[in-house]
Amino acid sequence: MPRCLIPSLILAVSGLALTAQGIFTNANSASDTICPRVMQDKTELNYKSQYGRNSADASHTLYTQKGNWFFPPAERKDVSAFAAYDEKAKGTSISSLKGKVVLVGLWSKNCEPSAKMLMEFAALYPKRGQFGFDILAINFDENQQDGGGIEGGWRAINKFMNRNRQFFEVSKMPVFTPGLGKEGPSNFMDMVYSVPVLFVVDRQGKLAELHIGYKDGYVGEAIQRALRERPQPVAPPAPAPEPPKPVQQ
Repeated sequence: MPRCLIPSLILAVSGLALTAQGIFTNANSASDTICPRVMQDKTELNYKSQYGRNSADASHTLYTQKGNWFFPPAERKDVSAFAAYDEKAKGTSISSLKGKVVLVGLWSKNCEPSAKMLMEFAALYPKRGQFGFDILAINFDENQQDGGGIEGGWRAINKFMNRNRQFFEVSKMPVFTPGLGKEGPSNFMDMVYSVPVLFVVDRQGKLAELHIGYKDGYVGEAIQRALRERPQPVAPPAPAPEPPKPVQQ
């Protein structure tokens, strides 16, 4: 396996740092690795999730969370119920991709660190068949105000893709929206306070790594770690019990 799977692609990505307002605000500076979530409800300030206490600013109601988690095989959670949906509502579940390593990335249209993660995804995307992995780039924006009405979902995503047409035409990488309920991101974590988020799912459909916040090259490093793992051996089925012998009268 090559040391680095990311090819030297040069993609035109002008316009990825957008000013459209949504549930996530853009990074506060070029050095920031996350885009915080804006929430109206202040009752969840300092809410403690399974991945630690988020950092909340009561004056601005900005919720932030970041960190990296690596799970040994014996402690991994089955996330195979998660599904991503394309514009035609066709679903792709983690369970349908078992046998492959899967990168699931949550991104926002209004987030420069998200744009950087999408660029790494796009560079890796042509290699997925060769190395046995797949990528699900999940837009995680909620409905947003546009003038006097509500705009969100695929209408807003398509506007974003049209503004960045060259990037998506060159990369040929599809984007998705997340499933809901048992098919949604709650499979991975109870609450998403910041983007981008990268979930690395192993070949058995279990969560191997979780990364909240962007760092240069981290997507390529994560996929290489996951691909180096040897597939876990499947235990042979237990032999069927012998039928009872007839009792002689």
